[in-house]
Amino acid sequence: MRTMLIIKSVAALLMVGAMGGTAYLMDKYTGTVKNMPGTMMQLQRQKEIVLKQKAEAGAKSDNEPGEKAFQRARELLAIESMVEAEEKLKYIISFYPSAKSAQEARKILGEINLDKLLDPEWKEGKKVITVKSGDSYSAIVRKYQTSMDNLTYLSKLKNTDSRNLRPGQKLTVMPLGNRAVIDLRRNYLTIMNGGEFVKQYALQKVNYQHSGKAQHLEVRSIRGWYQDRLVSVHSANYRGAAKVIQLSDKSLAMRALIEENDENIDRGFYLSMADMEELTLILRPGNDIEIKN
Repeated sequence: MRTMLIIKSVAALLMVGAMGGTAYLMDKYTGTVKNMPGTMMQLQRQKEIVLKQKAEAGAKSDNEPGEKAFQRARELLAIESMVEAEEKLKYIISFYPSAKSAQEARKILGEINLDKLLDPEWKEGKKVITVKSGDSYSAIVRKYQTSMDNLTYLSKLKNTDSRNLRPGQKLTVMPLGNRAVIDLRRNYLTIMNGGEFVKQYALQKVNYQHSGKAQHLEVRSIRGWYQDRLVSVHSANYRGAAKVIQLSDKSLAMRALIEENDENIDRGFYLSMADMEELTLILRPGNDIEIKN
């Protein structure tokens, strides 16, 4: 019995000591015991603020889903698992377009897409045709809805004069159903194929006043600017010329920016020389051009 009383007494003393210690700590670190409820509420509010700040920081950090997906895409690219990497990159630009890594994802995916489109060995979307008597390059380009630049590149042509076409000759054609979206607010030109992203290009300079509503034009023609004059795609000087994509509004064109400091430039949209060379390979007369803010 006495043992039980001693145990109870010690337990009671420990309880009192614990309460006293708690009261001391609360008094030392959070205010007086008398004000403890209010202090605890204040501490709770401070904790909530800190948690909120951490959550907001986490949303902007590399821990957000878009960033995790991008890291995974990079890992897949490193081990050359291209199909899975492409799916990850498409996932990022579709569901996390504002993520920090989204622009880099677009760049990588655009390079992958273009490599496939311009690889004669990549058969998807391409067709090998046999030249018949009476065929011309212009007729072939119209029939298969492609461009002379694309036909020349895929078929590795040295000369685009139709007089050099031979019956039985094999050509690789790829119909071009792409459309271009010019985003004036972000200064980008994006190539789309239906609802699928193809590639994005940076606008170097714009000389165009937009009314507000989206404007839809078409590619009217593709030519080259050589020694202060326009030359056709069949000209011997075309390959060395700066490319010009004329739009259905005859006052507008997509051009290569030759001199960055030149303020006296024609109306239109200016890209780098290399980007204009690529655009002539994936756009054709008749393709839709959307201009938006």
